[in-house]
Amino acid sequence: MIEYAGLCISVGILMGAYCRTDKRKAQDLARITQIDELKGLVELLEKEPLSNPVVAIFGTVGSNSAVETTRSGTLCVFSEETARVCYKPEKNCNTDSSSNESKEVMLYRKDVPWYLDDGTGRVYVKGTQFAKGFYDTLNKYIFTEPVMEHFERFFSVKDVQYVPNSCCEHVLEIGKPLTIIGKAERDKNGAPTIGRVYQVFNGRSMNKVDEMASDLKSITECCEMLSLLLTGIGVSILAVSVLTA
Repeated sequence: MIEYAGLCISVGILMGAYCRTDKRKAQDLARITQIDELKGLVELLEKEPLSNPVVAIFGTVGSNSAVETTRSGTLCVFSEETARVCYKPEKNCNTDSSSNESKEVMLYRKDVPWYLDDGTGRVYVKGTQFAKGFYDTLNKYIFTEPVMEHFERFFSVKDVQYVPNSCCEHVLEIGKPLTIIGKAERDKNGAPTIGRVYQVFNGRSMNKVDEMASDLKSITECCEMLSLLLTGIGVSILAVSVLTA
C-alpha cells in the first residue's frame, strides 16, 4: 500500500512541476503583442525603446539581395539543397530501405538578409532557421539530376550510390506570406528588427497565438486538477496504511 501511495504522490508532484512550466508558457503567450500593421511596430519601439517586447507580426518575404537557386531557378532569401547517399553499394539502397548506411547529406545552404513587408512598413528578420516551424514554411523541390560532382573529392564512385529522386531543394521564396513570433528590437542602424525568432507560421496566423495560449491554459488546468487528485489519493492511501498498521 505504501508503495502505491508513494507512486501516486510522486506522479502528482511531477505533474504539478510540469503544469507550472506550461502555465508560465501560457502566460508568456498571453503577453505577446500582436501587431496588426508593421508600422505599428515602429510606434511600439518608440514608446518602449528598451523593453524588446515579444511580438507577432505578419507580412510577405522580401529582400534587397535575393538569390536565384541553381536548380529550380526560384528567387528566394534562403535555400538548402540535400541529397541522400548510400554507402557500401553491395547493401540494399532502395528508397524504402531502412539501412543505416543511407544518409542525407547537405550540398549547400545559402541565405541573405530579408524582411517582412505588408505595405505599411518593413521589418527585418534574423535567425529564423532555428525557430520552431521554419522548415514547415519552405517550398520543396525534388530533382533527379546527378549530384556526383559534389562528392567526387570525398568518395570514389564505387563507394557511393545515389538514391533516385533524392536531391531535394528547400527554399523560402520572395513574396511568401508569413506570421512570425519573436523579440522586437532595433538594429545598429535603428531599423525595426525581429532579432530573435521563436516561431514561424505559414500565411496570416495571428489568431493561432490566442489559440495556443487558450489551449495551453486548458491543458494546464486539467493537469493541475489531475496532479491534486493523484496527490490526494496518495496521501489518503498513506494515511490509511499508517492508521491500520
